[in-house]
Amino acid sequence: MTTRRMHYALRGTLALAAALSLSACTIAIGAAPEEAAGRQARGSSRALRDTLHFGAHEGGRAHDAAPAVGASLAIPVRGIGPQQLRDSYNDARSGGRTHNAIDIMAPQGSPVVAAADGVIHRLRTGGMGGITIYQVGEDGRTLFYYAHLERYAAGIREGQRVRRGEVIAYVGDTGNAGPGNYHLHFSVGRLTSMERWWESENVNPYPLLAGSAARAATASREDR
Repeated sequence: MTTRRMHYALRGTLALAAALSLSACTIAIGAAPEEAAGRQARGSSRALRDTLHFGAHEGGRAHDAAPAVGASLAIPVRGIGPQQLRDSYNDARSGGRTHNAIDIMAPQGSPVVAAADGVIHRLRTGGMGGITIYQVGEDGRTLFYYAHLERYAAGIREGQRVRRGEVIAYVGDTGNAGPGNYHLHFSVGRLTSMERWWESENVNPYPLLAGSAARAATASREDR
């Protein structure tokens, strides 16, 4: 790893840890598993903890995606810059819900990349999210959720290690996105229990992705 990439990785880890230490509301971002599936999930959670203790990514594909200036995560849609992001974390949704995520608008089929290093924990289809990916970060406590996908990248499977910038899926409109409303629904959460991986304390992904562009956007709104 080059000195520059080590700097990005260290800075990103520290910034993400600081952000995830903030208080946030607890919501379920996935349906609780059935009883039998729950037993399997608890077993896989123990296996995941072992998997997450890894160093070099042997045989992995190169990942050159550096975060935006001041950000701790790579923007999870290839070709999208920080100035194109909009903070939709507090937006209202149907049924009195709050979004608690960011929607990244992009053309159909745009590559979705891992926002950080980690492990693919669950691949699920159906419900409001449609085709989805749950990824656990290297710390074993950070959950990244990618929804409304068109399809998974070839070879993606549960338990697979992925690196920041690695293609894991493609932008779609599945679930309740609405036909033709192509975008990635992306959320970040802090896990309190690996046995209940479908629940997390959500934090706003926007500043983690946009960095200094988020601060500039906030300052612009305050000046109006």
